[in-house]
Amino acid sequence: MAKKTKQTKEKRSGAPSQAGVRVAQFFKKNIYVILMIVCILAIATMITVAVVVNNKDNGDQVLKPIQSGDKEPDDPVITPPDTNEPDDPVITPPDVEEPDKPIIKEFILTAPLDSYTIGQEFFDTELVFDPTHNYWATHEGIDFTAEAGSDVKCMFDGQVKSITTDSYNGTVVVIAHQDGFETVYKLLDGVTLKEGADIKQGEVIGKVSDSALAEVASGAHLHLELKKDGKFVNPMEYMLQGDK
Repeated sequence: MAKKTKQTKEKRSGAPSQAGVRVAQFFKKNIYVILMIVCILAIATMITVAVVVNNKDNGDQVLKPIQSGDKEPDDPVITPPDTNEPDDPVITPPDVEEPDKPIIKEFILTAPLDSYTIGQEFFDTELVFDPTHNYWATHEGIDFTAEAGSDVKCMFDGQVKSITTDSYNGTVVVIAHQDGFETVYKLLDGVTLKEGADIKQGEVIGKVSDSALAEVASGAHLHLELKKDGKFVNPMEYMLQGDK
């Protein structure tokens, strides 16, 4: 009996265990599945390694410093076009002669007579006594007292604007000047000028009258008026200092 038990133990000790049998049966039964899983894991590992290596290479390219003067081999060399154009022709304008411009003198009046005295002065806002009419009125001019027949001269270059004659004022000559000025010469005789004629400073206009009725109580004289843009102004303010 004891001998049989001993043989039984020896037999059990040389045989595989039940766990080993089960493992062997599992592998035998699922060998294809296991091989497939191993292949998949191997492929996944290879892909992972390839991606890591590729990213490393790209990172090395990005982080590589670009040295001054380096040029990518693939960059095209662009040569700018020749922009040198022929010089534009120089056009010289023809000589154009400008018409002579009139020389504008300073408006300064010379004396209208060679010999005179100042009679009634200029009062355009105050009233002065008029002995001819025996009343008070403004006097919008200057009276140059002189002998009858004395030559009355143009006081500044201009053009004869108008000539009128009547028994009260005698002959009245209006001469237009530059800058809107006009001189008015009253109580004249012997005028031979024509309207529209040019006249120079110092040329004779006419003579002092002794027959005109205006201001006859003051004796023979030239009544001179000066206008600027149609308004009366004092002639003495525009006469040469020595003629005032």
